[in-house]
Amino acid sequence: MIQRSQSLYLLIVFILSILLYTGPLAFIGTADGGYFLQHTGVFDLSGEKIDVSTWPLTAMISISAFLSFFTIFSYMKRQRQMRLTLFQMFFNLGLIAVAYYYVRYVMHNYEGIQFVIQWRAVIPPIMLVLLIMAFRGIRRDELLIKAYDRLR
Repeated sequence: MIQRSQSLYLLIVFILSILLYTGPLAFIGTADGGYFLQHTGVFDLSGEKIDVSTWPLTAMISISAFLSFFTIFSYMKRQRQMRLTLFQMFFNLGLIAVAYYYVRYVMHNYEGIQFVIQWRAVIPPIMLVLLIMAFRGIRRDELLIKAYDRLR
């Protein structure tokens, strides 16, 4: 049954992961300007891409979006849905770590003074909370089905 609350949580995770494509995750300020970290690369203020490849970040965002969309429609197999949601939680932690790595890399190699988190940078922790709530809902449904099987 697709109208469960955990399906709604997974749909919100899918929409939030698509929102990560829309703009910068962080601004790294330097003495002579600054840089924007986006999923496609690191850009200076004039919009030119500097020599930092962020394809792992793009791949992780894409895989996260695909997994959340696929997990929504695997509602008939709750065990697989729980495993995919758990995997996606750990994958989301990796996404946060990779984004943090790129911010630290640009700050270290381009003499960054400070970094300012853009509003999109709070999306992965929100996604993590929603995935935890979805996992709890799937687990609750699985326990309910097992309790019904015992009563028969």
